[in-house]
Amino acid sequence: MLMIAKLISGFFSNLSVILLFLALAIAGVRSLKKPLRRKNAIAEEFFRWTTLLAAGTIGIYAFVMHAFFPKIAAAAIGWGNSPFQYEVAVANLGFGLLCVLAFRAAYGFWLASVVGITCWLWGDAVGHVRQMITAGNFSPGNAGPWFWSDVLVPLLLIVSISLIRKPHPGSAYRGAPGGELSESSPGEESA
Repeated sequence: MLMIAKLISGFFSNLSVILLFLALAIAGVRSLKKPLRRKNAIAEEFFRWTTLLAAGTIGIYAFVMHAFFPKIAAAAIGWGNSPFQYEVAVANLGFGLLCVLAFRAAYGFWLASVVGITCWLWGDAVGHVRQMITAGNFSPGNAGPWFWSDVLVPLLLIVSISLIRKPHPGSAYRGAPGGELSESSPGEESA
């Protein structure tokens, strides 16, 4: 029974990295199976699955942990429990839902999701580094897999969205990701 408990604990302690690798694996397999009709199809697959699993699902998981199991979440990070955990939980829920919805959304929503999740996760990463330096906090939830996913997930999303569409200066692009791009002036409706 102890071994099963350790496996379960290890799984959840590494869930952020596990879901990141799962997202990359699914995107890779789907990219191999798909005919490449568009040059950005591979980047879209990586973007969508990373957003859904490594950002969205993890955000919802973090919400559950910080809202309903705050002592466990705080201990994993190397902190004491605090009322601020509920606020962290709600922020995680907001970004988690935003990223889950981005899986099927249009490019503008994708871009907004990348901006939001990058600010959130890279802000977390800076906080983790500060804790490592000032408090010597190398707890697994502060310096382990969660730190690395805070760094890598936004980076992968930025690279993916950059490969999906490269707008021309002064143009506003509308339409679904990977579809035909229509150039129009900002505020002007495209047909």
